[in-house]
Amino acid sequence: MINKIGTHLKDIETPELIIDLDILESNVNTVSKAYKDSHLKMRAHTKNLKSPYLARKQVEAGGSNGGVCTAKVSEAEVMIEGGFNNILIANQVVSDDKIERLCSLAKFADMKVGIDNIDNLNNLSKFAIKHNVVLGVLVEINTSMFRCGVRSSEHAVELAKHAVELEGIDFKGVMSHQSIKGLPTEDERWKVGEGYLEICLESKRAIEEAGIDVEIVSTGETFTFDIALKYPEITEIQGGTYALMDLNYPYMPFDIAVKVFSTIIDIDDDKITIDAGNKCIAAPNNATPLIEGVKSELVEMGLDYSIHKISDNKKYNIGDKVYLLTTHEDGLINRWDKFVGIRKEIVEGSWDILGRGCHH
Repeated sequence: MINKIGTHLKDIETPELIIDLDILESNVNTVSKAYKDSHLKMRAHTKNLKSPYLARKQVEAGGSNGGVCTAKVSEAEVMIEGGFNNILIANQVVSDDKIERLCSLAKFADMKVGIDNIDNLNNLSKFAIKHNVVLGVLVEINTSMFRCGVRSSEHAVELAKHAVELEGIDFKGVMSHQSIKGLPTEDERWKVGEGYLEICLESKRAIEEAGIDVEIVSTGETFTFDIALKYPEITEIQGGTYALMDLNYPYMPFDIAVKVFSTIIDIDDDKITIDAGNKCIAAPNNATPLIEGVKSELVEMGLDYSIHKISDNKKYNIGDKVYLLTTHEDGLINRWDKFVGIRKEIVEGSWDILGRGCHH
């Protein structure tokens, strides 16, 4: 195998998905140090990593509650097989077949799921009773995404009141997820982040005022990992991108650890062609990758190649290797079967991406 342990970077077969382990560990340690002695703990969101091995590294670094998030039931199945027993599916699970699977998982792990609809909540209870299990539920609060989640604290209270009355259901608290666009200044990031977190906490407080205990406030993401420390009521952050990173967060104290290693196969005037294309990366919403270490612009992308306009092609020769940095970590990783971990340009390990293709 060309990419066996001990192989030098220059001898790696390309294209290949590379993790710089020094950068990964630095990113993870930034969060673990921030959370180690605080009320706030990390719940790694594995829709980004898709790897029980990498999720375990986040937990072992410290500052974690020992659990993980997933986006899908199938991802939860992978994480349970990987040894995790504290899982939050940070989405709604609504179809009967998936609820059956969710209840089956609850026999092996502490399973929690987001809710925003009474009919779905009743159905979760029905299947939990059938399987003689208990499902934890968190009311999802819409803060900025406008896809799922309740739109008012009154609706949140209504769901919480109903949840505590149902057999097979354990009301746990509230959750939310939010996003920020563009490249905000530090002041803008804090202002936007605080506004979103306050929306979630407004529902949490309303539920408590109705006489219902709220054990978990699960919210946040990479861009609010530090902002959330301001709020003692928040118990956990659903952090995903921060560990491996992509081009969307240059304003955060993390570096890009996951990259596509590629070979230059042609040079033409101010352009280079590399052996990495759509099979290797995902670039939704017209977000394009960049060549590391040089000013670049994507010109064309095929299945097995891409052409990049660069500021200085004289620094390259055909056969030289370059790193491709991408804009959508989740989609990138879903293209690959394994990670190759390097440290100081030497292969240290290779790990299967067990959560790849978990669409259900």
